[in-house]
Amino acid sequence: MPAELVAKIDRQSRLQGSNRSDFIRQAVYKQLSSLEQWQVLASATRVSYKDKPLTESEVADIVRTARNKQTF
Repeated sequence: MPAELVAKIDRQSRLQGSNRSDFIRQAVYKQLSSLEQWQVLASATRVSYKDKPLTESEVADIVRTARNKQTF
């Protein structure tokens, strides 16, 4: 891992009162959760448009629109 990236991770983990391992674990968990959510939404999108094959770009646009409509 590049030293500059490690320094950024260490800086952010200290700001959060954490350590490097916890910071990386949380970052990986968030990324995996995001990818899993994307796969579920993309799959559901493809099923709902089964009459017309969609390109990856079209699926991405539909999923992003659905995500933007969600409120947190």
